[in-house]
Amino acid sequence: MTEKIDFRGLEAARILNDKGDEVILLYGVGPRIISFKPEGSKNFFYINDDDFKRVDSSEGWKIYGGTRLWTSVESKWSYLPDNDKCDIEIGENYIEVVSKTNPETLLQKSLKVEAINNAFKVTYSIKNDGDYLITAGLWALSCLKPGSASEIYLPWGEDSPWNVKDMKYWRAWISSCSDIKSKQWNPTNEFFIIKPTGEVGKVGFTNRWGYAIFKNEKINFVKLSDYIEGAFYPDDGCSFELYTCKDFYELESLSPIFAMKPKRTYYHTEVWWAGTKDIPTNTIKESYSEIKKLFL
Repeated sequence: MTEKIDFRGLEAARILNDKGDEVILLYGVGPRIISFKPEGSKNFFYINDDDFKRVDSSEGWKIYGGTRLWTSVESKWSYLPDNDKCDIEIGENYIEVVSKTNPETLLQKSLKVEAINNAFKVTYSIKNDGDYLITAGLWALSCLKPGSASEIYLPWGEDSPWNVKDMKYWRAWISSCSDIKSKQWNPTNEFFIIKPTGEVGKVGFTNRWGYAIFKNEKINFVKLSDYIEGAFYPDDGCSFELYTCKDFYELESLSPIFAMKPKRTYYHTEVWWAGTKDIPTNTIKESYSEIKKLFL
């Protein structure tokens, strides 16, 4: 089911899948996915209330919350405002929100959400509307509400006799830094587990398994995005990244870097599942097997 709605005074639309999960996209600003309510529960995406009190296209960039689309690698472009109204297309089982072409970058962004059985397919796209090549990737950032029992499971390493587990720490960037000795980083032989403490920090890695799990109280959220072997990924090979602070956590997947040709569109895809069913995290293989069943 799909329909247009109002969300905190902004134009929006919602979509439901077969098990009744609800996703809400904003098109009054954006494009942005602002809410995900699985199985009748509360929205587990972070929302910045102050950003909804006054919306003006002349204002600077706002986080708003939810899931947004950036270009990688991180630059001043990342913080260009997305406060303008977008175009929207609604079908029986999908919603697509498309931005205006940005006058500075000449890029046009879109988010498309499709209901697929018990999950959602999220397709991010960027079109180069200019006349020159642009080197960039697609970067999908989901802002999650913090919780006292929150944990994020990153399946590092690979299913190979030559199994190297590599995690990159952002020791310093812009005006932030990560404490490499922080107690929120918990590497194990299977998962790299983040138990957020409220500290600012960021890590990233080559995620060959292509999934990550967020556990918060009774809700489990799975973000799945296939890794492309041999492709050139940003930030020294990161296909997934995780940012923490006291207000929210960001679970991020990244596409390879593209030489974006004029008038061409480039895509990055995720599949989302969320619900109360617990996902075992004893081993990476066991979790992967159970996650595949969730999307059927």
